[in-house]
Amino acid sequence: MDLSNILRIAIQHPDASARAQAEEQLDSLASTQFPVLLKDLVSCMKDEAQPTEIRMLAGIFLKNQLSSKNVQTKMDYLQRWNSVDAETKAVVRATALDLLKTPQAQVANTAAQLISAIADFDLPLNQWPELMPSLVANTQHDQPENVKRASLTTIGYICENADPNNSGVVAQSSGILTAIVLGAQSSEPSVAVRIAAINALTDSLEFICENFTHESERNYIMQVVCEASQVANSALQAAVFGALARIMSMYYQYMNFYMERALLALTVNGMQSEDDNVAAMAVEFWCTVCEQEIEIDQSNLERDPSEPEQQNYQFANNALPAVLPTLLRLLIRQSDDDDDDDWTVSMAAGSCLQLFAQATGSIIVPPVLQFVEQNISKPTWQEREAAVMAFGSILGGPDPSSLTNLIRQALTPILHLMGDSNLQVKDTVAWCLGRMADFAADGIDIDTQLPAIIEAVLLGFKDHPRVSTNCCWTLINLTEQLSVNGASLPTTHMSQYYPQLVPGLLTTSDRPSNEAFSRTSAYEALACLVTYAAEDVVPIVEQLSATVGERLSATIQMQANIVNIDDRNNLEELQSSLITLLISIIRRMGYRVAAAADDIMTLLLTLRQQSLQNSAIEEDVLIAIGSVATSIESQFTKYMDAFTPFLVSALENPAEFETCNTAIGLVSDIAQAIGQSLASYANVIMSTLFKILTNSPMRDLRPTVLSALGDVATSLGILFEPYLNDVMILLSKAAMVEAPSDDLDMRDYVVTLRGAILDAYVGIVSGFESGAGLLQPHIETILGFISKINQDRYMLRSDSAVRSAVGLLGDIAAMFPGGEVKVFYTAPWVTEFIKRARSDKTYSASTHDVARWAREQQKRQLLL
Repeated sequence: MDLSNILRIAIQHPDASARAQAEEQLDSLASTQFPVLLKDLVSCMKDEAQPTEIRMLAGIFLKNQLSSKNVQTKMDYLQRWNSVDAETKAVVRATALDLLKTPQAQVANTAAQLISAIADFDLPLNQWPELMPSLVANTQHDQPENVKRASLTTIGYICENADPNNSGVVAQSSGILTAIVLGAQSSEPSVAVRIAAINALTDSLEFICENFTHESERNYIMQVVCEASQVANSALQAAVFGALARIMSMYYQYMNFYMERALLALTVNGMQSEDDNVAAMAVEFWCTVCEQEIEIDQSNLERDPSEPEQQNYQFANNALPAVLPTLLRLLIRQSDDDDDDDWTVSMAAGSCLQLFAQATGSIIVPPVLQFVEQNISKPTWQEREAAVMAFGSILGGPDPSSLTNLIRQALTPILHLMGDSNLQVKDTVAWCLGRMADFAADGIDIDTQLPAIIEAVLLGFKDHPRVSTNCCWTLINLTEQLSVNGASLPTTHMSQYYPQLVPGLLTTSDRPSNEAFSRTSAYEALACLVTYAAEDVVPIVEQLSATVGERLSATIQMQANIVNIDDRNNLEELQSSLITLLISIIRRMGYRVAAAADDIMTLLLTLRQQSLQNSAIEEDVLIAIGSVATSIESQFTKYMDAFTPFLVSALENPAEFETCNTAIGLVSDIAQAIGQSLASYANVIMSTLFKILTNSPMRDLRPTVLSALGDVATSLGILFEPYLNDVMILLSKAAMVEAPSDDLDMRDYVVTLRGAILDAYVGIVSGFESGAGLLQPHIETILGFISKINQDRYMLRSDSAVRSAVGLLGDIAAMFPGGEVKVFYTAPWVTEFIKRARSDKTYSASTHDVARWAREQQKRQLLL
């Protein structure tokens, strides 16, 4: 087997089919001759006669056979690696370590990735004890620069990929730290090595938490990092500020000492660097400081009174006089050549300013306002844009009531800039207006200022797509803030503008492309106007419905003109936006949509039938149909013959999780809408739901199915009886699922699953209210599950779950006035559970009311 030739074909052959055939051959060898392939691949990697790209591909392919983001695939790879003989594994490990010493940097880096993948399997099982000592030895001062750099890079990869909670990996923390400090300290002559060491430190911080608790070790780590910031090398300085940001994120509680003595001055100097990357990373440090202090304040507000408060050192408040002037100057540091997609130092400064506003509140306002006044009329666009950016950035921090005067002072000059000659200025003005509407809508004078804002928004709709998108966002925020409960009101402050806004948005949404998401944003703004539409603008909504129908019909014809993937994506985005808007219209119109329901359902079913293969719009169509069902209720029955095959098709494809999950939810919507008329279609729907529960590997679908079964039972009533025994068996099996104490994901799943089981039992009991005799054989099972809820501390934290469970106790007692279930209500746990639900202050008033009612039903049982 000429492995190098296969690899060469896989990456270099001009024929795509030949490349694919070579890749298939490699995959086949991995499946059938894995140990042999391992040796051949590492042999190819170390063969200096081979071209660099072949050696790299050998290592990358091997690494990819050992690592995967898919959990199940990774477990399969682990099992396969563990089955390889010890000699072969030793050869692979030793060769990979040797390749760290090659002067060919690309090959060494590939070896580093390979070592990381192997270490992810071996270290937790203590199967590669010589790895870390070898890497530490490679970082000694007498080693060549390339060896030290490659070894430190390897340590970084290992830490980045490994589980920080695994004791086998954590046990290597001392070796990791030793190697990093050797590479990062000032006595290391190579800047490249120091950069690799600092990057490795950033990746390893979770593993050296024990070291950080010791003051002497922590002091030394911080000293080494801070000293590295003084080297006149931009790449090293940027790496240092990235490491400091990560340290602040993880070890805020230890940072007071270092902030006072070094970090403030170091980072402010870094922000003033002429190198944009260095300045941006120094800004990132202060973003992290603010995020930590915002989170601490929020946690302290939400903490249990019995828990101690976390200490907030007020770094942001204390540093504001030193940091803010530099941030404001960085806002101006823009270039005409900046690309829209680039993350610039000016953007970083704007984000940081927003966080400072949240962390410090009103104290940031006076100096920022001074900056705004000084720059908003300056001749250069950078200064004008910075002034608007600064004003918009601080709106999310101070108390909204304190912003009223600020808004009224600043709005006129900011609106004036909507006609600026510079696109960046107009874009930022539109964004700033959106921030005003989002955070300080109460500060906008409805009579004098709102008309000017609407005029600016309408102007912006016609401007560059970036400006248009931000104007749509502004309109969405205005509508949400000024039209609260609009759908139930005769009019709102926004109503008078609908005749201008809706046509303006329709024109904007009719653009052929979706540059800067301008078309999507226009449809989202239309959907928002529809959702909050007061009664006086409902006729406009009705007219909009016809336009949306016409545009959706036109998209079906457009499918024939698709040439490439870009055309397909553009069409699917357009269809999705139109369907989302149609959903909003249907929901807003409610029962009044019945007059147009035939046309809507014909259109939706045509879209579903003629949509592109593997189309992303299927889920949107299902949601729209669910909205129709909810709106017209029993009248939806006439569409069931045509729609049921599409529904079943979606249910039978659980691999398409989102679509299948939506279809399951649609079963609930339809059941609630048409009631017992569902009986004619129940066999096929129920059998499909049963298959999902018993055969689908997608466990997250099961809670949705169980909840849907409850809705079907409620709607069918005693007509659900043919399915009752099978459903109860499935619910009993689901109730037996337990979570290991150390598996947080599984615990969350079990909580969700038990909530769904509860929903199912509530639906079943409700459905059999007039057929208690049919349900009686299953009462013990249902009450046994409620008893389990009473012992589940995670379920007891859920107000809604406790309310449902205690309500079930009352419902069942009320169903059997003859005392058939009395024996169950004598159990002490029933009294205990009802008492908890009735008296625990962490539960809502409605839960307390339900519990009091359940207690009365229990008393009646006990008196029978």
